[in-house]
Amino acid sequence: MLAGLAACADPGASPLPPPASDGPVGPSVPPAAATGDSDGRAALDIHRPGDLGFYESFNMDGTPSTERFDNLEEGKQASTAVIIAQVVDIVSISLPAGDATTLGVVLQPTDVVAGALPDESAHRLTVALPAGSTTDEEQLAKLRRRLPAQPGLWFLRQANDSFHPISPQGLFVQGNNRVETPLTRKGDGDMASEGRNYRRLSALTNEIRGVR
Repeated sequence: MLAGLAACADPGASPLPPPASDGPVGPSVPPAAATGDSDGRAALDIHRPGDLGFYESFNMDGTPSTERFDNLEEGKQASTAVIIAQVVDIVSISLPAGDATTLGVVLQPTDVVAGALPDESAHRLTVALPAGSTTDEEQLAKLRRRLPAQPGLWFLRQANDSFHPISPQGLFVQGNNRVETPLTRKGDGDMASEGRNYRRLSALTNEIRGVR
């Protein structure tokens, strides 16, 4: 399924050139089979300039109950599921707290890296994210025009029939020359820093999967 993402990427996008190292210090290059095949791995490592800007509309760091994790393993253990997913839509949602500025990012999962998703969420699920300002249909339409073409690695927790990132550290995407954490803007904790040590999202995904 991941192979199809490469075909949908922006024509100007291209996989990163081969780095000296895919991961932090001296990791072995993971086998292509770990992410399905070589095309699937390449799709994870595509960076499209401008995709990161989509996430600027969300204000995860402003959430009072923000959790911080010391490392990737802690984040994995705190997650209901860690998935590779494509953003396919964005909607306005109402949570029990009545937060009028909450947006729902609709994801199409393509790979469950750790944990498990309920059957009803295996092919489509909505992740609640706090918006930086009040939203209206015009703003939603603008965000839909900017949906990121590249997939992300999401650390999700399910609570009260809703999915949320475990913290601002709970999303990793391929950046220009390293993995980035686009929901994090300040005080991001060691888990995010550890993930950003990786040059390629495919290598980080294999680390979470437990493939060496």
